[in-house]
Amino acid sequence: MRIIVISDTHGYHARMSDCIMKLGDFDMLVHLGDGYRDVGTERAFINADVVCVGGNNDFSSDNLPDFRVIDACGARIFCTHGHKYGVREGLQGLAAAAKLHGCCYAFYGHTHLIADDTVDGVRCMNPGSIGYPLNGIAAIEITESCGKPEFRVVNL
Repeated sequence: MRIIVISDTHGYHARMSDCIMKLGDFDMLVHLGDGYRDVGTERAFINADVVCVGGNNDFSSDNLPDFRVIDACGARIFCTHGHKYGVREGLQGLAAAAKLHGCCYAFYGHTHLIADDTVDGVRCMNPGSIGYPLNGIAAIEITESCGKPEFRVVNL
């Protein structure tokens, strides 16, 4: 199984489409908010399951949850935009929420910065922003090897 995680597309449909084309085939796309509607415009090109959470700029997204927990590639992963967990100030709230839901991994967006940190035993990863790249455009790729998840940041 191959999962791609993106965030903060902010209406940049063409840039998102280019990134998806570069990534090739995958089984699931996770969008971490702030532009989840962009996935809808590209849905014809995405032959995979799609999981979305709402971000602080996803207005009228009452039907989207603030977080989702996915079980994938042998891992339990907490997925959120991050604004409700204070990720700009630190990752302690995010790590605590992930642990509360039995997750050892947390994916978040909001800061627009690519990051990979471990806080209180929880690996917290941010793919940065496709919409407003500050330190590059990336996605998180998850695959399974020998029954264990492998994560890598893919610079686009």
